[in-house]
Amino acid sequence: MVNANPRALVIVSLVSGLVGGVLATFLLIGSSVIAQPTAAEIPPVITAQEFRLVDTQGHLRAILAFSDDGEPYLQLRDAFGTHRVWIGISEETGLAVRDIDGKNQLVLWVDEEGMPSLVVRDRQHHTKEFHP
Repeated sequence: MVNANPRALVIVSLVSGLVGGVLATFLLIGSSVIAQPTAAEIPPVITAQEFRLVDTQGHLRAILAFSDDGEPYLQLRDAFGTHRVWIGISEETGLAVRDIDGKNQLVLWVDEEGMPSLVVRDRQHHTKEFHP
């Protein structure tokens, strides 16, 4: 049997552990990852003809686009896909808020002559209109 120097054995063990740790760090971990882009990487302007917002399950939740008449609108949908809010420009520019059944409950618009109107409807379909 060979007698080993205890001091040399301790030094070799420490050096081996240090070298192994350094190699493992470089080989297994790799480079760091940035979760979000830095401010320099975010474009100041994004140009498109339509934007679609989807939730984590891939369901369409909002659209910012143009109507068939070429006018811009924003449509918001609930988790079930029901159109709940519409804001846009058309012959009657305005805002529509719908209930869970997709029926207009509140409509605010301005007609072509610049006259505003407000229509409010309850769940029993009783409607009130307000014109200044």
